[in-house]
Amino acid sequence: MKIIKNFLPKKQFEYIKKTLTDPRFPYYYQKRFLKDTIKEYENLDFFFCHILFDEMYKKQNSDDIIIKEILMPLLNKLKAERIVRAKINLYTNTGKQVQSAYHIDNEDKDVKVGIYCVNTCNGWTEFKTGEKALSLENSMILFNANELHKAVTQTDTKTRINININYV
Repeated sequence: MKIIKNFLPKKQFEYIKKTLTDPRFPYYYQKRFLKDTIKEYENLDFFFCHILFDEMYKKQNSDDIIIKEILMPLLNKLKAERIVRAKINLYTNTGKQVQSAYHIDNEDKDVKVGIYCVNTCNGWTEFKTGEKALSLENSMILFNANELHKAVTQTDTKTRINININYV
């Protein structure tokens, strides 16, 4: 696991944060995780998500402008050759820290994960190894998609927002 602070230039980061915290940004209710076979969120009852792209469905699920202005700066900096999946997660404050089950994002050893933190809060991503990556705005958490990890929600802010990118 590697963490890169101040991942994007300040102006790009501020635009992304402003866009993703705007009450008009389209997030969609998710009862647990979309792929039932993974059972990713068996301890986390719900969250909100905006799927940008999913290779499994072979389609882009978001507007071109969101892809261009939100996803592309991250992909370019990551030097991604191919997107496997990209989504924006929004966790609400549930009054206590709730943990997802340990899971992997992808079994393919060549797939990497970048979790871009949009806001700072006391939520984190925890790895089976015991390592924790705190949610610090404008930081990128990098790891292999086949590494066991889990999400932990926050209690000090109304939302925890991150962009999860699976790429090669």
